[in-house]
Order: sequence, then structure tokens, then C-alpha cells
Amino acid sequence: MRVVRPIYLYFIAAVALAMLASGLMDLLRIALEQASLALGDSLVIVGGDQDVRRELSRSVALSVVALPVWLLHWWLAERAALRPDLAGEAERRSLVRALFLTAVLAGSFTVSTIASVLLVERLVVQALGGAPGPDSLAANLATLLVAGTVWAYHARVRREDTAAVAMTGAAVWVPRLYRYAAAFTGALLLIFGLAGLLGLLVEVLVGRDALVAPSDWWHGALAGGVARTAVGLVAWAGHWTVSLRRLRQPGWLGADERASILRRTDLYLLILVGVVGTLSLTAIFLNNALQWLLGVTPDPSAPGQAQRLLEPLAWALPFVATWAYHRWILLGEARGVAEAPLQATARRIYTYGVALVGLGFGSVGVAYLLGLLIDRVLGGSRTLSAPPDWFPRQVALFASFVLVGLGAWLWHWYAAARRVADDPAAERGALVRRISLFATLAAALVALLGSLAVTLYRVLTVILGVESARGLVSDVSAALGVLVVAVALLAYHASALRADLRERRPPPGAAATLPLLLTGPPGADLTAVLAELQARLPDGYALRPLPERKG
Repeated sequence: MRVVRPIYLYFIAAVALAMLASGLMDLLRIALEQASLALGDSLVIVGGDQDVRRELSRSVALSVVALPVWLLHWWLAERAALRPDLAGEAERRSLVRALFLTAVLAGSFTVSTIASVLLVERLVVQALGGAPGPDSLAANLATLLVAGTVWAYHARVRREDTAAVAMTGAAVWVPRLYRYAAAFTGALLLIFGLAGLLGLLVEVLVGRDALVAPSDWWHGALAGGVARTAVGLVAWAGHWTVSLRRLRQPGWLGADERASILRRTDLYLLILVGVVGTLSLTAIFLNNALQWLLGVTPDPSAPGQAQRLLEPLAWALPFVATWAYHRWILLGEARGVAEAPLQATARRIYTYGVALVGLGFGSVGVAYLLGLLIDRVLGGSRTLSAPPDWFPRQVALFASFVLVGLGAWLWHWYAAARRVADDPAAERGALVRRISLFATLAAALVALLGSLAVTLYRVLTVILGVESARGLVSDVSAALGVLVVAVALLAYHASALRADLRERRPPPGAAATLPLLLTGPPGADLTAVLAELQARLPDGYALRPLPERKG
């Protein structure tokens, strides 16, 4: 009964709230449209006055039916949560209440974010003198006002709950999951909005052929970029500021935030976005530059080539900033934690994670270039029968992957190698390093098996007379390139793994050891007890405290 009643109350409250919000959005939209008509705006309403009355009837019905149901069930839920006793505290920290508040916050955030983007985009287009899109200004504004009000009210309720009682378990991490998901969504909007604006700036500065595009071609791109940037900045900064503020709070809230796995996951994901975006766009820039140097660029004109070189660099700037900022936050917070293993783990996840991404880029580039080289040397039709500029284009593309990927891998793998040299036991035995090595070995082995299967299949079709040998080289050249790279990755990382295992294994003739933990009552002199135990040991045996491990 104690669980069923809250589930019933919050479920009905959620359904009634959704109905009430929908009705209020329509009512507010109709009111704004009628006000716009009264002010002389040439607003077109499909169906005329009859449709307006029909919509008004529907929205009033929704609101009138839903409002008392929501008020009653929310009042009952709040009365139980606001009781000044243990039952009230239990209600505030209950999972059902946390799920309800999280669902309402997530739903209202999503709706208001979409409405905000559409609203800002429309306002910018109108400010530039362009024709607005089919979406309604009144509808977007009404949606934003109602959904924003719902979000603000329930965010205040959640703040009051966390200020009143100490939360535990899912009642803490479920709302936190929403907060970091919303911050991540806002960050993506901000990143891509800024990238679009910077790319548009390059395009405007370089110039566009007036015969190809109208004079107002940039209006839509500017409006979309401004909308995503503004809304993304508000969404990301608002949720991220809450996280930063909670980190500095005393008591359970600050301690739980500092130990949050969700927080570190958000940091790692945004670092990953920054790394992948930076490497991809840098590869595009290098590809365009190499095509220009090889004389196979699709647009040899000076403005066209300037745009092809500058646009990827402009797009990359927000991704570089995202990478740098979140790396700084991650490593800075790790340095501020007293627990050394946590510092080392955060640093290792970043180092080996970026190294893996770089290795992925570089491996794809090397494998494809080897495939092209094998096809070219052995006279395969894939390269010989292609257009004259096809081969240099492919070389430029995948050479850029090699330069970018192997550069990122070498930089971070060298940092890991230095830490192995500084503290071999700790670094070689780290779980993150082992995961990185085994993940690379697994990926290389899968690629090796796949390339062997493709090669053997094609060779057998020729031997058994199923297909002719014509085109055999081109059919297997890509697989052979993958095979060579996979063998190299297997050999190198298997060697690194063997070295790690050899370092952790005791040398021949080493003394047998058994880790022990000595405990005692509060105030006990453990040093004196250890000395007494050492005095009673037989010859050849020793007890000594373990040295503190370095971070």
C-alpha cells in the first residue's frame, strides 16, 4: 500500500499535467493570434472563425477537466512530502517522486528547447526581412511559456527536496541523469550552432557566386546558427552551472556530486565529441590541402579553394574548445581529489581513450592506402580503370586520416609510455590500460578474421571455377590492406601486453608473499603489535607494512 498509493498519485498527476499543459498551450496560442489580428497583423487562420471556436472549445475542455484532477493529486502528493516527520522525509527521497519529477523536467525541457529554437530562428529571419517559415510564432511562444513554466515550477520542487533531506540511491542519480543529459544536449546544440556560424562567416568573407545563389542565401543559415547557439548556450550553461555550484557545497550533496559517475561520464562523452570532431575536420582540411597540392581539387578557383581550406578549420574551433575545456575540467577535478587512484584513473581514461580514437582513424587510413598500393602494383582494375584523378583523390583522403589519427595516437601513447617508465607496476597493472590493450587486440583480431575470410572466399571461387580470375586483385586488395594492418596491431599490442604481464609476474627465485591486513580496536598501537609479531616469526620470514602507492 505504501508503494501503490504514490505510484497512483504521481501517475494521474503526470497524465493530468500533460493534458493541462496541452490545453493551456492552445489557449495561449489562440489568445496571441487574436491579439495579433487586433493589432492589424495579416495572420492567416485556416478555416476561419469556426475553426477558432472549435480549437477554443477543445483547449478549454482539456484545461477544465485536467486542472482539478492535477490539483487534487498533486496536493495529496505534496501533503505527504511536506509532513514534518520521518514519513515526509521518506516521501521526499522516494524513487517514485524522483521519477515523476525527472520525467516532467525532461519532457518540459525537450518541448521548450524545440520551441525556443524554432522561435529564435523565426525572429532572426523576420529581423533580416525574410519570409518566415510555416511554423507559427504564436504557437512557438505559447509552447515555450507553458513548458518553461512547468519546468521552472518542478525544478524548484526538486531543489526544495534536496535542500530538506539527504537523498540516497536512485532518488539521487535519476534526476542527475536528466541534468547531465540536458547539459549534453545543450552542449551539442551550442557546438554545432557555433560551427555553422563560423563556417557561414568564412563563406561570406570568401564570397559566393551571385548567379548560383540569391542575395539573401545566408539568412536561413544565420538564423539556424544563431538559434542553436543561443538555445544551446542557455541549456548547457544553466544545467552545467548547477553542477559546478553543487561541487562546492558542503554536506552530502557536494560529496555525492564529486563522486558522481554520471558527471565523469558526461565529461568523457563531451571530450569524445571534441576529439572525434577535431580529428574529422582536421582530416577534411588535410584532404582538401593535399588535393590542391596534387592538382585534383574539384574547385581550382581562388575563392573556392580558400573556402575548402578555411571552412573545416572554422568548423573545428568549437570542437577544439569543447575538447580543451572538458579535459581541463576533468584533470583539474582529478588533481583536487585526495584519493590518488581516482586521479590516476581519470587521467588514464582520457589518455588511452584519445589514443584509441586516434588509432582507429590511423588504422583505417593505413589499411586503405595499403589496399590501393597493392591494387596499383599488381595491376588491379580498381585503380587502373578509374578516372585519372581518382587515385590521387583517394590517396589525399586516406593520407589525411593517417596523419591525423597516428599523430593523436603517438602523442597520447607516448604520454602513457612515459608513465609506464615512471611507475611500471602501477601503470602496467592498471585496469584502464588492460582494457585498452585487449580492446585493440579484439578489434584487430576481428578485422584479421574478416579480411582472411574475404580473401579466401575470392580465391576459392577462382580455384573451383565459380568465377574467373579477372578482377581478383581488386576484389582482395582492400582486404589484404586490412590484413596487414591487423597483423601489425596484433603483434605490437600483444608484445605490450606480454611485457605488462611479465612485469607483474614475480621473478624466478623471488620470495613467496601473502598480503595481510592488520586491524585493531580504536586507539590501538598497531606499530607495537607489528613489532611483537615480527619478533615471534621463524627464521626466513618477515612482516612489513606496504609502501603507499603513488598516484
